[in-house]
Amino acid sequence: MNALPANDANDQQFIGPVLVNGRRIARERIYAEMQHHPAPSPREAMYAAARSLVLADLLRESACEQGLCDREIDTASAAFDDVVEQLFEREVPQLKPTLQQRLEYFYTHREKFTSQPLAEVRHILLAVMPGKKGSSGGQKRIANKLLAEILRAADPLQHFTKLAQQRSNCSSGSAGGSLGQIGPGDTVAPFEQAVFSGGTGLVRTPVRTKYGWHLIYVERLERGRPLRFSHMEERIGKYLQADLRRRMVNVYLKCLVGKAEIQGVDMSCALGGSRS
Repeated sequence: MNALPANDANDQQFIGPVLVNGRRIARERIYAEMQHHPAPSPREAMYAAARSLVLADLLRESACEQGLCDREIDTASAAFDDVVEQLFEREVPQLKPTLQQRLEYFYTHREKFTSQPLAEVRHILLAVMPGKKGSSGGQKRIANKLLAEILRAADPLQHFTKLAQQRSNCSSGSAGGSLGQIGPGDTVAPFEQAVFSGGTGLVRTPVRTKYGWHLIYVERLERGRPLRFSHMEERIGKYLQADLRRRMVNVYLKCLVGKAEIQGVDMSCALGGSRS
């Protein structure tokens, strides 16, 4: 089988036609298809585009043989996508994961199946003015001073709440700095890490984010708890069934490629999916 070589310094052109069972795939179609295959170099994008078009042509040929479409159907159209789905329904076995497979996946990936951690948090924001020289250092000094003041207080939470009302540059200050209940993704990464990497109580160092310096008090922290198999079985089943279908589609595509006469491009690494 011939490879698809390039013949200029930028790898933007190739020599030799790409043929599928004697049908030539025009180089213009390959160039147009390249936009759907981002790659480190134009040469790699060209190879990926050519392989995708070869698979599409083989699928169209198979669908035509079964009367699902005519030879003129555009392989880039939504109509062709529907035809391919019909073809797969006919030709690809619809396998379902067994209970044993679902259980094995659950226990092998136990760390994935936990509830989301939650925390009730208060904070004091000392905002940093972008571009203002000395703003960050000045606010950090104030943050450390307030932190020491809170640590000396007879009731640190009560004093934290009072300072939040007086000093915080966040709208939550009016509520004593309360952000309510937060989970992963609700705040910026440094803030989230400070909240969920420790325990309850006052975070002992100011935390810098793009907004400024924060003092943080974690009132309540609920770690992620392991979920039962019965709660996750349906989701696991859907995931494994989709994975089985991808594998069976890959087998079907390998069969099409194996039976076809293909020239101009190596198809051995193109069988992770059917189309771009």
